[in-house]
Amino acid sequence: MDDPIVYLNGDYTPLSQAKVSVMDRGFLFGDGVYEVLFYHHGKPIAADDHIARLEHSLNQVGIKQPHENLMAISDRLIKEANLTDARVYWQITRGADARRNHVAPSNLQPTVFVMAEPEKQVDVQAGPAAVKTILLPDQRWHRCDIKSLLLLPNCIAKMQAKQAGCDEAILHRDGIVTEGSSTSLLMVKDDKLITHPADQWILGGITRLNLLAIAREHGIEVREETFTIDQMLNADELMLGGTTTLVAAVTQVDDHIIADGKIGPMTRKLFEWFFA
Repeated sequence: MDDPIVYLNGDYTPLSQAKVSVMDRGFLFGDGVYEVLFYHHGKPIAADDHIARLEHSLNQVGIKQPHENLMAISDRLIKEANLTDARVYWQITRGADARRNHVAPSNLQPTVFVMAEPEKQVDVQAGPAAVKTILLPDQRWHRCDIKSLLLLPNCIAKMQAKQAGCDEAILHRDGIVTEGSSTSLLMVKDDKLITHPADQWILGGITRLNLLAIAREHGIEVREETFTIDQMLNADELMLGGTTTLVAAVTQVDDHIIADGKIGPMTRKLFEWFFA
């Protein structure tokens, strides 16, 4: 896939030929939203949930709903590229204006971009990955429930994690743990699955949503409540969930080993049930 076909504003074109105006508000202001879907064996996971979250983000920032059928576009890109396990990226900005202005004209047409990228095939038999993390202050804005293009704090946190030899950064606000820089965080304590409430301080992760539903279906007690750094460090298990991360066990936060430093039984079960 040296030059894959992508979708941009009504046209299917090679990625190298896809052009967006430098006056696009996504480029100038980060004025846009996005979604990422995971395709497993050629089928999208939780597509309806991703569409609902995209609609929420668009409504919250006042961008017009696109007239395009994003799922049909995604399926076409997947099929034409002969992909099985893949990541599909949707980006919708408020559009391009003739001049740079904080206030956008009401008649702008949104810019719609869709791209499919191959992902390494998931080895369900191998089970979840084990990852190391660092702990950082959450410096994002106050509307993390919107999947906005404004990802600079997330990028900085992720780069700091990489520089520290880790896979992810876990974020906190004044000692209350929120989530990862690009993942949801779930904690296991006394056989209960605990995660931060889906409010303005976290992104309502689709994988998170589905893991909670799966846990409830299997009789696991689920609690959506805040927890502190100390509570997290004393968890029986920690796991990350995300569209591309899927389900991964957190075995270390900074220099602190979580429990026995191994992938826990509930993490393994949730990973298995997720792909059942």
